Amino acid sequence: MEESETKDNALDEAGSGTTPAPEAPKGTPTPATPEGTLAPAAPEGTSTPAAPEAPQTMEEEVLIRKKKRHHSRRKKILKRVAIVVGILVAIAVVIAIAAFAFMKSGESAVKQANTADDIQADDSAVTYDEGRTVEYNGKTYALNENMVSVAVIGYDRQTEEVVPGRSVGQADAVMVLAVNLDTGETTGIGIPRDSMVEVGEFMGDTFTGMSTMQLCLAYAYGDGGELSSQYTASAVSRVLYNMPVSYYFSLDMDGVGALADAIGGVSLTPTQSIPNTNIVEGEPTVLFGSNALKYVQWRDTSVLTSSLDRQARQSQFVEAFCKQALSSAQGNVGTLVNLYTTASNYAVTNLGLNEFSYLASSVLATGITSVDMTTLQGTMQQGDKFAEFYLDKTNVYETVLNVYYHEVGSEK
Repeated sequence: MEESETKDNALDEAGSGTTPAPEAPKGTPTPATPEGTLAPAAPEGTSTPAAPEAPQTMEEEVLIRKKKRHHSRRKKILKRVAIVVGILVAIAVVIAIAAFAFMKSGESAVKQANTADDIQADDSAVTYDEGRTVEYNGKTYALNENMVSVAVIGYDRQTEEVVPGRSVGQADAVMVLAVNLDTGETTGIGIPRDSMVEVGEFMGDTFTGMSTMQLCLAYAYGDGGELSSQYTASAVSRVLYNMPVSYYFSLDMDGVGALADAIGGVSLTPTQSIPNTNIVEGEPTVLFGSNALKYVQWRDTSVLTSSLDRQARQSQFVEAFCKQALSSAQGNVGTLVNLYTTASNYAVTNLGLNEFSYLASSVLATGITSVDMTTLQGTMQQGDKFAEFYLDKTNVYETVLNVYYHEVGSEK
């Protein structure tokens, strides 16, 4: 029976197609089969490098790829941002250099134009150094060398046709803005339009001599543009004892409303009621557009002193306007440059943007927030045809000393 079972077992093993492997001697390692077997053990004292972890699932593999793409995109974005920032910095540097050069060119032009020649003085004054030092009423005065003056001329032309001496129009408002570049102090000097002053007469382009007439007529002898402005500025300089008035800014009165609108209206308390408006004397108001124009333009021609009344309103308006403009600028030259641009649309001027920018920055740098206004005094008389204003020479000269000079031993 045992023999039969042994044979059956042998037949089963033979039928399975396998032969039992011989038993290995004790202590001998079993060689690994090619598939599904362990790698030979590493020698003692050495470590086997860890194999990289393979993704366990499709989702993990997709996530890893997404992270790689995101990292790559982020690097590209950062690189682009760095390029853009570099370009912007370069542009900023170029703009800063250009702005500096622009300001320096304005400064150079202003200083070249600010040369005082042939300074005149009152008969009672004693002058030295070509008028730069003056003794007057027991005091000694020295010229402020770093002054710049701009003749501000308001004109109203009734017709588009320009005929020198006849239909050019007249200067309805004349004042000087005198800027002390050392202190930033700015003074507006109002000169009545009917002031009887020396005016150059011309026949076409030919100069025919000097005559005494109303200041407003100096504008009429020009071309309604640059020549008219130059003639008026020259007449103003002569009034101020030849103080240099190198620049002019001639503004069509139609530009007054636009300037008032540009600063959000001009706040003031009217000194006169203006017909056909809601402007009432003594009632605080804010002037916009046409109301602003009417306030500085209207006058009652039946009253001898009506041009003086209007001049007082014009000075009040300019003072209020400048105060608001300087306060709103808060040191930002760009604010004043925008106003200059608005005014230039209605103006003829030889004050370039670079020169204006330099003057504006000089004033703002000192913290000045207002303009001091004064008007030359005198007496109004009725002439043969028109009103004639005779300036008080003492008042004029003392105004010149107060604005363009400083008393020796005092700071200004």
